[in-house]
Amino acid sequence: MERVLPALILLLIPAASGRFQVQSPVKELVAEVGSDVLLPCTLTPGLPESGLEVRWFHNLFNNVVFMLKDGIEGRQQQSANYRGRTSMKEKPASGNLSLVLRNVRLSDAGKYHCFVENSSTVVYEEDSMDLNVVGLGSPPLVSVALQDSAVVVSCSSDGWFPTPTFFWKKENRVPEATDPETEVDKNELIRVKGRIVLKDSSEGPVYCGLRHNVTGKETGLYVTVSDAIFPRTSPWAIVFWLLLLCTIAISAMMAWLLYSKQKRKEMLLKEKEVLIEHLKWEVEWRTIASRKESISFDPFTAYAGLIVSPDGRHISTSENVQNVPQNSVRFDMEPCVLGQQSFWEGAHYWETEIHEQNGKFWSVGVALESVRRTGGQRECPEAGIWAIRGTKEGYYALLTPPELIDLRSHAQRPQEPVLLSGVQESRRIQRVGTYLDYDDGRVSFYDVDTYEPLYTFRGQFSHHVYPFYYVGPGISFSL
Repeated sequence: MERVLPALILLLIPAASGRFQVQSPVKELVAEVGSDVLLPCTLTPGLPESGLEVRWFHNLFNNVVFMLKDGIEGRQQQSANYRGRTSMKEKPASGNLSLVLRNVRLSDAGKYHCFVENSSTVVYEEDSMDLNVVGLGSPPLVSVALQDSAVVVSCSSDGWFPTPTFFWKKENRVPEATDPETEVDKNELIRVKGRIVLKDSSEGPVYCGLRHNVTGKETGLYVTVSDAIFPRTSPWAIVFWLLLLCTIAISAMMAWLLYSKQKRKEMLLKEKEVLIEHLKWEVEWRTIASRKESISFDPFTAYAGLIVSPDGRHISTSENVQNVPQNSVRFDMEPCVLGQQSFWEGAHYWETEIHEQNGKFWSVGVALESVRRTGGQRECPEAGIWAIRGTKEGYYALLTPPELIDLRSHAQRPQEPVLLSGVQESRRIQRVGTYLDYDDGRVSFYDVDTYEPLYTFRGQFSHHVYPFYYVGPGISFSL
């Protein structure tokens, strides 16, 4: 009796002071996806349920896995992820607070805390453990397929986490580790797939192996490929393929020769069409050029920045504005000039030679006697001017808005058929022929070097018209 009494006193001291201990005997657990796991926790000494709160939480205090308060399970405070999956086997009075977690998921991995608080004495204690969740994978599934003259063995397995070590092994050789193809399913588990190519049956049986990197568990199987599966090449097959290749080569050569012949025929036809078109241009131009007339620049209409030669056959720009007599017919703002000859009936033709040098643009055409001489000049039929303009970028008929002239000829005077197969380079017009049919209301322009018609204006004239020129900087004209 004397020995029992001190022991009872030692047991009653922590209970009287409200102190207790919470302890987890295991600090790290491993559970497989879909299994049930027991999270151990002990309470020393065991306490009555009244005034006692037992809380299991995952990582964060508010992420409640299970709660027991005053002996009543707190399901409203429990996180939705754990409802219906947790329970305690015994009551706190027994000192066993171990929690059963059923149907383990990958998201369950982490730190679990066993927390106990006595509200009457405001004393609390807790302990924790780590839960690792793994997927141990399914037995591998093997398939065999032919690829050219070899056999491809494919091996796949589902339900792994984390990604396992995948390897192949041939008989007793060192395993060959490979990087398998991986996919993640709706449960966040990993599916792995690998393949190996076998040239012939002498390589022996192959082993498809997968090893879990956490548990060390290994699963796999051997595959033996029969020699009969490997394709064999027949001598007749070789002859067949050689004949087929020769036939294809001969057919391709014949097709290429026929194609080349057809393209040559089309090319000759186009060359013939181009030649005929050039001949038409030449006939038209020669008919019109038979009326060629000699004209000259009128110095009394020339802008002060233009220099007219004494014979009136040449005009160019000057760097300085000249001191010339002012009159009512002179252009005072734009570098323009009219011809001395005026036309009021009949058909007339004259030619202008263009020297561009470093000039940017110029205009050639006809204008009414009443054309504006003061201020800025607008070149268009509405302003009494029918002209074409040459620029560095191309040639334009001066309408509203200007219309691009497409030069169809890419050669100089066509003494020979134009070879369309050659490289066509852009050219510059050096001589412009101007044809005026006053009675018919027609003004046409031609490239004298190629006979190509450039553009034709149509209208009606009721007053005298004169040759018109716009002489841009760096430009000169000769008649």
